[in-house]
Amino acid sequence: MRKKWVAAAAAVQVVSLLAMTGCASNNNDGPSEPAGQGAAAESKDNINKTGFPIANEPVQLKGLVSKYELVKDWNEHKGMKHYEELSNVMIEWDSVPQNSFEERRNLLFASNDLPDFVMRANLSSQLLTSYAATGQIIALDELIEAGYAPNLSALMEEDEGIRKAITAADGHIYSLPNISEADGRISSSWINQKWLEKLGLEMPSTMDEFYEVLKAFKEKDPNGNQQADEVPFTGYKETKSSGNELIRTFYGSWGYGGNSGIIAPYMDVDGEGKIRYIATDDKFKEIIVFFNKLWTEGLIDKEIFSQDMNKVVSKVDEDRVGFVARGNNNLWLGNNRANYVQNPVLRATDGDIYWVGVNPKVREVGSFVITNKNPNPEATLRWADHFLSEEGTALARLGIKDVTYTIDADGFYKLKDEFANNPNGLTVDEALSEYTIFQGGQITQRVTQKVDQSAAVLPEMIANKDIIRPYLVPDENLMNPSFTEEENIKLGTIATDLEAYTDEQVVKFVTGSRPIGEWDKFVSTLNNMKLDEYLAIYQAAYDRWNQ
Repeated sequence: MRKKWVAAAAAVQVVSLLAMTGCASNNNDGPSEPAGQGAAAESKDNINKTGFPIANEPVQLKGLVSKYELVKDWNEHKGMKHYEELSNVMIEWDSVPQNSFEERRNLLFASNDLPDFVMRANLSSQLLTSYAATGQIIALDELIEAGYAPNLSALMEEDEGIRKAITAADGHIYSLPNISEADGRISSSWINQKWLEKLGLEMPSTMDEFYEVLKAFKEKDPNGNQQADEVPFTGYKETKSSGNELIRTFYGSWGYGGNSGIIAPYMDVDGEGKIRYIATDDKFKEIIVFFNKLWTEGLIDKEIFSQDMNKVVSKVDEDRVGFVARGNNNLWLGNNRANYVQNPVLRATDGDIYWVGVNPKVREVGSFVITNKNPNPEATLRWADHFLSEEGTALARLGIKDVTYTIDADGFYKLKDEFANNPNGLTVDEALSEYTIFQGGQITQRVTQKVDQSAAVLPEMIANKDIIRPYLVPDENLMNPSFTEEENIKLGTIATDLEAYTDEQVVKFVTGSRPIGEWDKFVSTLNNMKLDEYLAIYQAAYDRWNQ
């Protein structure tokens, strides 16, 4: 999210400017209102708050959706046609390819030529704030309270954290979320169990023991090829050469993140409820010194800041890798993946330690919005809320019951074999493309262990997660910050430069191109980059969230 702050802030300013100058509308009377009182009363009488059909008489709506490349046109989609029959809600889809969706969405909002709702909207919290401020998307609170979102209401009743995560800074709910309660939201790191056994080593439990294991991996030829070609510790870059990517797996080993998770790169909340920029903390310096030792002694892959995932897999396939800090499963690790198991949380402090590699249940907040053009928001919300039920999530992810999936005696959803193991060699996503809409993410859904079909919930993966499960940051502590429009604009001018500078200098400290003796100068520079203002914005967001 932070990587898009500048662009998002610019988009916010453009939309706000257009709205203020009157150019955001082709009409002279500004954004239109929903249907009148009489029509609203009639539409409510037609809508059932529970069960099917949703509408007694057919309801016609227009929806904008970002179409993932594998998924069929939503107007011809078998899964969506099935849902039309169940719900009696008929939708004319503007089904836009994902690679051109953002441009079309932005143009429609800029011109105020809006559909009734947007699905797979991919709206950042910044854009949600902006479109709410212009009145182009409606608040859902009253509709939720009136009973038109029974599944979301039940989830928020059960878990107050979900309500907090989807509530904007102004106290309103404007969108429906993508929720995951399954193990796929827990990241892992992987240590070579085969090498440990060959060298007669115990599984490390502290960072000091981890250092000794890495050193043995380098010096004692665990792959047995009589060559010094072992890579004790490796990884790959995601979008840039990032110091945060290198060390984020280990934040909890030094006690960071337990009160909030890592809510932004180099940021958490301390025990007094104060936002903390970890990179200026004295204890963070210990992390840098430790990783510099690993780097100096050749225990970290020299390509870790430049290589991609495929290069890592190639090294694993050659039986050259001891430790990898990536992924929520190990299936991506290639032919030797069975050698790798989850390591425990490695202690580096006398205090509490955590596994911070867990995402909040609410993964995205801007998956679905209703616009102010919508003549029947009650039916629309009920239609979308279905995807937050177990059956609705199964529709989104697995397709149609007894056609693409069945439910076993324990209540677990199972794909039929022709889709799980397609005889024509299609991937699961390809085989399901006429029936499911989850591909590409950003779908309103509630993923549980029972309905998830990803590798993260395979029995062996669940067993790996059990090693770190007792140390997970509690769900109620995992913060999803929400900002006001003014705060978003300020963040856009501070965050990118601050994060980029920190990343760059952390890499330099780790690799030794900047001596650790310049640590105080590094901290001073950060403090001069409006760090206090940056922290104040997050503190305000945290205080609102924590009320």
